[in-house]
Amino acid sequence: MSEWYYARGGQQSGPVSFENLRELARSGGLDPAKDLVWNTGMKDWTPSGQVDGLFSSSQSIAMPAADPSNPYAAPQSSPVEIAPAAGSLPEIEPGSVPLEPTECIRRGFELTKRNFGMILLVGLVYMGILMGSSIVTSVFQGVAGPPQVPAEGGTGEVSGPVLTVFFVLQLLSQILSIYLGLGLTRIALNFVSGKTVAVGQLFGEGHKLLRALGASILFGIVVALGFLLLIVPGVYLALRYGLYMTAIVDRDLGVMESFAYSSRLTTNNRMNLFLLGLLGFLIILAGMLACFVGLIFAAPVVWLASSVAYRWLQYGRRAIEDHPGTTTPVLSQL
Repeated sequence: MSEWYYARGGQQSGPVSFENLRELARSGGLDPAKDLVWNTGMKDWTPSGQVDGLFSSSQSIAMPAADPSNPYAAPQSSPVEIAPAAGSLPEIEPGSVPLEPTECIRRGFELTKRNFGMILLVGLVYMGILMGSSIVTSVFQGVAGPPQVPAEGGTGEVSGPVLTVFFVLQLLSQILSIYLGLGLTRIALNFVSGKTVAVGQLFGEGHKLLRALGASILFGIVVALGFLLLIVPGVYLALRYGLYMTAIVDRDLGVMESFAYSSRLTTNNRMNLFLLGLLGFLIILAGMLACFVGLIFAAPVVWLASSVAYRWLQYGRRAIEDHPGTTTPVLSQL
């Protein structure tokens, strides 16, 4: 049986059967000129009055000419454009819609199932690069050896050049981690928003690296100081400003602007973000208990759920919705 969708008063509903739709039309619940209908066999949304068999002859009316000022005039767009046009999807007022942690996890699970092949490929490249970096550092440590313990009465020291090289390698490893983290953030946002994803996107955010480095250092210092103050302030600061990296990638913001955006975006939802983090921890723990094999699926679910939460805070429940009859997120219009 074909599934139908209808748009009435700017609100999209469905799926329903054709009989349900016809009953709605009989009862006056559909305006034949203003309300639109669509199913998978139709190219465009169509005024309900133009669908054969939906209205009785007594209800049928002549269709008016298209009026650009009338939002319910016969559409010129495909069915996925019932929401605001591309680039115009409005953001909600921060804090006006409660974040639902379990829904974010559920959406993360759905997206992981849909895109598991690409996620696995991205993960293998990401882990391969980090492991390669770690191997280089380990080899250097093995070659340099441990500090020599001098004769009695002296102190062990590592030679200056060895210590310098070791420090530089550690620093480069951290920079590489942040660099790849920017790319991972872009990929996660693209998955959530229904955009194209490619492995090369891991390396496409390098122009934001200096800002990300500065923000990461500042964030680390602030949160560390907060944890020194009986832990709770550190948790609060982490929840309030923790979306800074995603904001840098998504909005191309500066250091302080990204913190301000994160602070504003998380308004009234910091406890919900904490619960999401707790759920994510439990999922990762379950993956580890499954002989670590479960992490192959659990880690992507938690990773994508965090980006779903970010989009939810921007656009509300639309962050977990697909276009009717498709697996394309509504957010693909961004």
